[in-house]
Amino acid sequence: MFVAFVDRPAGGVLADPQPGSLVFAGWTSVVAAWVCCRLGMWRVAADREGVHVRRFWAVRCIPWSAIGHVELRRDGFLGFSGPEAEVLAGSFLPPWANRLLRRTSHGSHVADTLTVLSRHPELRPQGQAVRAVTGVAFVWWVLPLAVVLFAATEILHR
Repeated sequence: MFVAFVDRPAGGVLADPQPGSLVFAGWTSVVAAWVCCRLGMWRVAADREGVHVRRFWAVRCIPWSAIGHVELRRDGFLGFSGPEAEVLAGSFLPPWANRLLRRTSHGSHVADTLTVLSRHPELRPQGQAVRAVTGVAFVWWVLPLAVVLFAATEILHR
């Protein structure tokens, strides 16, 4: 949708490069790529040490001792609450959307499972999560995706 509806001048930004239009075109491409990566944040991985949450610069591990309760918030994000500040992770359909579509809520199942795992150590996974399971930070996807979006809008508007 970004590529189709972005308003670029005829011939593209690179046809008549001006500093303001180049900064605007680059910045909007980065923001659109960041939004795509943020929506793809649904993956959380649990192992014997804790829950791995993807962030912009790195994958963060929340230890089991820091997790008191996990709940699906109204916006579709998982809220990890405990002795430290609340951490947000995951991107699931909000509860109201699940009710509207008459679907079971995968987000609430994940929240309930993680809450049970945090309270019962004997149920936790015994293995160590590998990088393929935990994923990589978003910055490694945002910058190449932004370049692709910028190039696609330039080619489309020629």
